[in-house]
Amino acid sequence: MRSLIPALLVLFFGASVFASFDENKGLVAYFSFNHCDARDDSGQGSYGQLLGNVRCWCGVEDDGLLLDGADARVVFSGTINHYFTTSDFTLSFYFKPESRQVFPQSLVSKRAACDEDNVLDIAYNATLAELTTDFKESEYKLYHELSPEVQGTGWQHYALVREGVYARTYLNGKLVRESRRCSGIDLSNEAPFSIGDSPCLETGRMRRFQGVIDELRLYERALSEEEILQLYLLYPVENAQMDCLS
Repeated sequence: MRSLIPALLVLFFGASVFASFDENKGLVAYFSFNHCDARDDSGQGSYGQLLGNVRCWCGVEDDGLLLDGADARVVFSGTINHYFTTSDFTLSFYFKPESRQVFPQSLVSKRAACDEDNVLDIAYNATLAELTTDFKESEYKLYHELSPEVQGTGWQHYALVREGVYARTYLNGKLVRESRRCSGIDLSNEAPFSIGDSPCLETGRMRRFQGVIDELRLYERALSEEEILQLYLLYPVENAQMDCLS
């Protein structure tokens, strides 16, 4: 009987941590894409404009947005653009690539130009089998080695957390990379947050993302490791449809 006590304590306290998770605490933008558009379901004053061939497709929960890899992209206006500065934040989304191109594919981005500083740029790189995460203020002031490995072409959940001088990336609820700087990083720029529309497309160094994106969230706080796991468990990828036609 005594040997059961530690296990029961773990279950009790673990359940307490998960039960206390509030998915809306600090949420400043939420795009479920369930209406086949890019309205902000959080009601916090953001909106995305669908440009090019963006279609409605099966997501991890109801519908997602299918981008064709040619001219499809989403450009956001409103309050979502106010939180990529020096403050803590958490960015979370699901994606499912439909093409394994040689070039990196632009997923989400907030940068003014490919050769300018103050950059957040995330790209799916099938050649390196990673989600390349470029998070920097300048050439010498950046978070190193944040890019998680990505295996296969099924659904993946990605989260990027900035907490003070730390930055962390998570894949499918698990911490995979952590980077630290003695001082923080300022991401401030005037560019709009976007999907599939990095300015590095103009240089030929990237291509637009071809695939599905779903459940994009932005928090004005750093979610803990336990909260990231619980956020992922709302829609675990093993429950998602792999093929909309099926």
